Amino acid sequence: AVVSTQSTGDQVSLKFFQGLRGNKKTPNFNDQEQIITSCSEMIAQINIVMGHVKKVLSGEAPSDKELGRQLMEVVQSIPNLDGDTITNMLNSHMQDLLAVEYLTYLTRQQLAISARINQIL
Repeated sequence: AVVSTQSTGDQVSLKFFQGLRGNKKTPNFNDQEQIITSCSEMIAQINIVMGHVKKVLSGEAPSDKELGRQLMEVVQSIPNLDGDTITNMLNSHMQDLLAVEYLTYLTRQQLAISARINQIL
């Protein structure tokens, strides 16, 4: 079994920015498709790992000490957060992204106004 050295967050970010290559439009941070896709992929990966662990526990597959250590590190690295905390973090992050999107819009409008003024002068 192969265990990725990148965190899931890194993988999600990488996929998001790879999707932006060649795309000249401003990314839509409100799109929930990215979150849904990422969660679906993560759930699929967790199901694969759980299936392997069940096979090892039942004796159907040989145990691998190194893989066991890596899985334990992954489990221990997961923060113990309740649902409200996660919701607050996501909402805060979304508000930050919306603010950036709004500031980008304002900057574009300012540049357009400046260009029009320069044409008049």
